[in-house]
Amino acid sequence: PGAIYIAREAEEEIVRRESSEGAEVVAGLSRACREAGVPFTAAIKAGSPDEEIEKQAARCDLCVAGIGSQRSSDSDAPDPEKMLAKLVKARIIPILLATSPYRPVRTVVVGCSGALHGTRAVGAMARLGLWKKECHLVLAAADETQEKGRARLEEAREILGDAGYPPWEEKVLPEPKTTTFPQFVAEAGADAIVLGGWGKHHWDDLFRHSLTGHSLSTRRYHLFLYM
Repeated sequence: PGAIYIAREAEEEIVRRESSEGAEVVAGLSRACREAGVPFTAAIKAGSPDEEIEKQAARCDLCVAGIGSQRSSDSDAPDPEKMLAKLVKARIIPILLATSPYRPVRTVVVGCSGALHGTRAVGAMARLGLWKKECHLVLAAADETQEKGRARLEEAREILGDAGYPPWEEKVLPEPKTTTFPQFVAEAGADAIVLGGWGKHHWDDLFRHSLTGHSLSTRRYHLFLYM
């Protein structure tokens, strides 16, 4: 009986400590929302972070998350990159990743691969009405020829036009896109990038392959992702 009592006390102390830490995080986010004039509700959930966030995400239209520059030193802590990759891969919800210090989003580059996941990302962006006002949009595609590149822009052009977006800029880049796209994004002074996800690359190796992995590793742009 004594051992059971001690174990229960220890468990309750862990719950109290984690709840306190959660309350501090929620308080900080609440303060930021109030300062930005964004309506919100706040709650602290007990349980597995991965499972609880996935459960909440299934009920919402957009997941906003941040990725820090360093991983947790606690080997038992959940890996945020893997959790978010799981949400993107499962197409549960579009994700807006804040990977850079806060700044107003004025220039948005939309990567147009011509593939289905790229079209979904543009469609989700238009459905949510993101960056529809007071933003400079650039549709960018990379291919061997200007003609093929413009063909990659067609579906994104149609989606944004139907959604009533104001005029945007279009840019066709030469291959290889892994070099020319990041260069163009930097030259355009982009604050956010719209991408379909990690394509066909291995999901557990987020920082070594694909335009998305490169953009994440630089920590310079916000990313809107939806597969």
